[in-house]
Amino acid sequence: MNVKPLSILQEQFETQKSLFSLKKKAKHNWNQYYENLIIYNGIPIYSIIKSEPIILLIHGAGHCAMTFALLIQELKTFCSCFSYDIISHGQSERKETLTMQNLIMECQTVIEYIRMKFPNTNIILLGHSLGAAIASKLKHQSYIRGLIVIDMIENKAFESIQIMDYSLRKRPNIFSSYDSAINYHLQNSIIRNPNSAQITVPNYLNEKLEWKVDLIETKIYWDQWFDGIQNGFDTFPFQKMLFIAESDRIPTEQFLKSRYPIHIFENSGHNIHEDEPIRMAKHISDFLYQQRVPINSFESEKLKQLGIIGFRPKVLQYKVELKDII
Repeated sequence: MNVKPLSILQEQFETQKSLFSLKKKAKHNWNQYYENLIIYNGIPIYSIIKSEPIILLIHGAGHCAMTFALLIQELKTFCSCFSYDIISHGQSERKETLTMQNLIMECQTVIEYIRMKFPNTNIILLGHSLGAAIASKLKHQSYIRGLIVIDMIENKAFESIQIMDYSLRKRPNIFSSYDSAINYHLQNSIIRNPNSAQITVPNYLNEKLEWKVDLIETKIYWDQWFDGIQNGFDTFPFQKMLFIAESDRIPTEQFLKSRYPIHIFENSGHNIHEDEPIRMAKHISDFLYQQRVPINSFESEKLKQLGIIGFRPKVLQYKVELKDII
């Protein structure tokens, strides 16, 4: 008799006892991907401390720091990484409203913590979706030397509000298992990388297998989330880079006139960092080196003295060769 093999998740978690174990594991598997976790003012801050500079990764609405799990495995080979769970997300203990003001203040608190621990190391901001909006609107500081935005264009965000509302109302409110939630994300191309989906999706659900964050309830904040992103990005005084999933998400005129790297990931969905973490890490490494981003305060001073032509950062370079992606 032919018996259809169970999926990995079904095989491991088919009983109620093992389902409970998975729920527990989903809350604590951060240490498979990050080295440290500290709760600071109610904010879960995750980190891997390696080389300078520091990249602070800020996740999008409904997600959590685990969305960067695979990307940071690549980034840690040439820099240090910090991430955190924003208000009401992941393991956050904070219950404030998700106004842009609160989100910016929270991110500033995280940066203050990083600066307290590493006062001379420069920070690169990397934000996805809502995280990109937060990063773009932070007050400019001399030690924040780079801004990387993942799939967030202000005019496209406003254009897609009705589509977002429709899509969110159509999605399930509860799942029968983590396996079904993972399959939902993969079948609807929300995440296209099965390895990443198995890591991240369980962390988006609560004990009842419902969404931790009801994104429909956040609709009242969408206008303030999106408003001002482009101006914040354009006025950022140091090096910046943009990742987008589809070429039609950025106006042709803006693409042609840009004085910063723009990388289009046509085979990815909105969650580019989950779909193609290796390719993204390669571009980030090239960005730090080719754009001559100073990795600490000493290099910032050296850059002032030598100018951009004479300056070369001592940043480590990503060892993976991907000649076909450039």
